Formats: sequence, C-alpha cells, structure tokens
Amino acid sequence: MLTSTIVIRPAIAQDEPAIRALVRSERLNPSGLDWPNFIVAADTHGIVGAVQLRHHTDGSRELGSLVVAEAARRRGIATRLIDTLLADEPGRVQMITDATFTSRYTRWGFTPIAPRQASRCVRLNHRLGRLACMISFFKRRPRRRLVILDRPGRGTP
Repeated sequence: MLTSTIVIRPAIAQDEPAIRALVRSERLNPSGLDWPNFIVAADTHGIVGAVQLRHHTDGSRELGSLVVAEAARRRGIATRLIDTLLADEPGRVQMITDATFTSRYTRWGFTPIAPRQASRCVRLNHRLGRLACMISFFKRRPRRRLVILDRPGRGTP
C-alpha cells in the first residue's frame, strides 16, 4: 500500500502519457483523452489517479475516465478527484458507469436515467460502451451492464 501524500491538481501536458496508461490499464473508453480536461492525483512517484470532465459538441458535460491505480485504491482518491472536478461545475453532468457502482455516486446527486433522457453525445458513448461490453463478453471477460447517471445543475428541479 502506498503511504506518500496525494496531491489533487489539474493535469499538465507532461501527465498525458500517465493518464493514457491508467485509462488503458482498466480498459476504459480510450477516446477523447484530452489532458486539459483532467484532474489528476499524484504522489512522489507520479500519477496514481485521474478523472475528466468531457465537454461535448452538444453542450453536455460528462464525468469520464475515472481511474485510480490498483496499488492506490481504498484511500479515498476517487472521492477527492470527483469532489475537485465537480466543485466548480454548476451545470448538469452525466456519466456512464457499471450498474453495480450506481449507489456510490448518489453523494454527488447522480441518479440513473434512461438513455433517451441523456444528451445525444452521452447516449452515443453509452452505445459504444455497450458494444465494447459485448465484445468483452465474447473474449470471456466479466460481463458489465452500463447505466447513465445524471446530476442536474444547481437550481434545476
């Protein structure tokens, strides 16, 4: 278990290879990995976690690419990353996750929605994710069921 201090900060250009490596290590969506959209968790050895807020062409925002290195898990790093990412985001944010993790995101106001209620770009990412899950199933990887979560913007009923 890592014991060094974790610093949460905006990503810099030099973080891009580490972000890509972390995302690939968990077989997350490798598209749209634009380092300026990322918040990272770093210790003295390098990047141990990352999350991004995707800015889609339809105006929607999507929390994505949330990943923490296996050796750094169970230390609250994902929580700190999400807290930092959402702290200054007053608008609606959507995300896609495995159905088994849905309850973990209620503390930030996320609730499940039907795909038809999601923004066009998030619906597309959900479809692509479901396709990737089917391919993974045929490769005998554990089956995942993806859901879309929504956090209304501040002041939205």
